[in-house]
Amino acid sequence: MTALHILAYASVVVFVVAVAARAIRLATTPVHLRWELYPVAHEKDRVRYGGSYFEEVDWWTKPRARSLFGELKVMVPEILFLKGVWEHNRALWWWSFPMHIGLYLVIGFIALVIVGAIAGTATPLGTLIGRVGPIVGWVGYILGVLGSVGIFIRRMVEHKLRSFTPPAAYFNLIFLIALFASGVLVLGTVERPFSALSEFVRGLFGAAGAAAAPSAIALHLIVGLLFTLYLPFTHMTHFFTKYFTYHQVRWNDEPNLPGSKLERQIEKQLGYPVSWSAPHIKGDGKKTWGDVATTEVE
Repeated sequence: MTALHILAYASVVVFVVAVAARAIRLATTPVHLRWELYPVAHEKDRVRYGGSYFEEVDWWTKPRARSLFGELKVMVPEILFLKGVWEHNRALWWWSFPMHIGLYLVIGFIALVIVGAIAGTATPLGTLIGRVGPIVGWVGYILGVLGSVGIFIRRMVEHKLRSFTPPAAYFNLIFLIALFASGVLVLGTVERPFSALSEFVRGLFGAAGAAAAPSAIALHLIVGLLFTLYLPFTHMTHFFTKYFTYHQVRWNDEPNLPGSKLERQIEKQLGYPVSWSAPHIKGDGKKTWGDVATTEVE
C-alpha cells in the first residue's frame, strides 16, 4: 500500500463522515423563517398561476396533493443549466456553466475509471469504457479549466463581484484550476492514462502488483484527494445543502396544525432566550421568543 492509497482511503472517509454530519446538522436545525412565496414547486394543480392549497374550503381537513414532477421541473434546470445564474447574472453564467459541466463530467470520468477497474480491460464493458472514458475526461477537464479561470478573472475585474468575494472564494477557484489543469496534464502526457488510473483504483481494492502511479498522475491524485478532504468544510457543499435551502425555506408550506410535529417544534423554539440588541426586540438574554411574540412593540 502506497502513501497515495492511504490518502485516498482517508479522503473518502473524511468526505463521507463530514458530509453526513453536516447534512444531519442541517436536517435537525430549528424551524427556519419560511419565504411564504408562491407558487411553490410541489403544488400540484395551482402552480401555473401561483395558487396554493389554502384556496380550498376547510383545507386543513383534506389531503394535500404534492407533485414531485413539479419540483424536478425546477431543480433539474437549476442543477444542470444553472438557470438562476442565467437569469440574474448572465455574464457570469458563461463561465460558471462550463465549470460546473466540467466538474460533472470529471465526476463521470472518475466513475468510469472505477467501473473500468472493476470490469477489467479484457471485457467488452472494460473495452468500451476505455474508449469513452478519455473523451469524457478531456471535455470535462478543459471545460473546467476554462470556466474556473473565467470566474476567477471575472471576480477580480468586476467591481460588484469583487466587493463581496472573500479570499476563500479565490482560493477555492485556484484549487479547482489546479485540479482541472493537472487532469489535462495527465491526459496529455501520460501514455494510456485511463489504464494507469484504473491500475491505481485496482490497488485500492487490494489488487496485487499494482504499479506505482506516474508522476503526473500522482500529482493529479494528490490535488484531487486533498480537494476531496477540503470540500466538505467549504461553501461548495451547496451541491447538497441547496436541498435544505429549497425544501426547508423556499418551498416549506407545511401547515401548523394542532398536535403536529411543526407545532411542537415551534413551541420549543418560543422558549429559546433572545439576546438581540435591536430596540424593537430588547433582548436581554432572559426574555424568550414567546415573550417577544406576545409583547406589544412601543
